[in-house]
Amino acid sequence: VTSVALAQKAKTLNIYSDSVLPSGQELKAGKYQVAVDETSKQVSFTQNKKVVATTGCTVVEKPVKNPCDSIRFDGNKTKPQLEELRFGGEHRSILLIH
Repeated sequence: VTSVALAQKAKTLNIYSDSVLPSGQELKAGKYQVAVDETSKQVSFTQNKKVVATTGCTVVEKPVKNPCDSIRFDGNKTKPQLEELRFGGEHRSILLIH
């Protein structure tokens, strides 16, 4: 029941630079609604009510709450690749996978 509730409530994230998902899809810098569906292990990125990208994910529960929203990138690529999402106040990290 918890994963279904979390899947239905999208969070807003600002991505400040053009980047790429592990699936190879590009994301332009901007504000996105991010929905995590733990049942299907998918993350979707929506702008203007249109899904612009999806990728697989693994959810990792953490012992402490995330203090704020944050994004981790792999900077070793030509374009930064999104690797992890953390939402403030939650006990989980969303690891992005192909």
